[in-house]
Amino acid sequence: MNCCNRNTCGAADKAGNYFLGGYHCAEAVVRGTLEHAGMEPDNIVRYATPFGGGYGKTFQEACGALSGALIVIGHLHGRNEAGQSWDYPAALAEMIRDKFLEKYGTTKCINLRGKFGPEAQLQKCSEIVSWISREILNELELEN
Repeated sequence: MNCCNRNTCGAADKAGNYFLGGYHCAEAVVRGTLEHAGMEPDNIVRYATPFGGGYGKTFQEACGALSGALIVIGHLHGRNEAGQSWDYPAALAEMIRDKFLEKYGTTKCINLRGKFGPEAQLQKCSEIVSWISREILNELELEN
């Protein structure tokens, strides 16, 4: 576990526990990360709901944990007006995607599930939720 500090690790573990407690991957990342940043995540978690299970439980598209991290980036650094630069949030999104791809070899839910197998899926997905939450917290230096 590569953490900047114990608080960040605790927040990432909390996100993993949200996943194990019934939130899906995208929701758990959003809830755990934004709570750690001192924000009320309830309304934002709702935006994450359709992204779980590789987009709407299809398990075919992007990992929901990665989608959750992108929702956090958008919430914190997204544009409010047309014409504003979106270079910074785009660079953050590219960075987190590249780290994910380097670590897991794919960003697709179905490929990850295939690698893990049904027996290990819940635990492995929880680990992804914790890992990506830690990465985004460290990158954005979100310390409560």
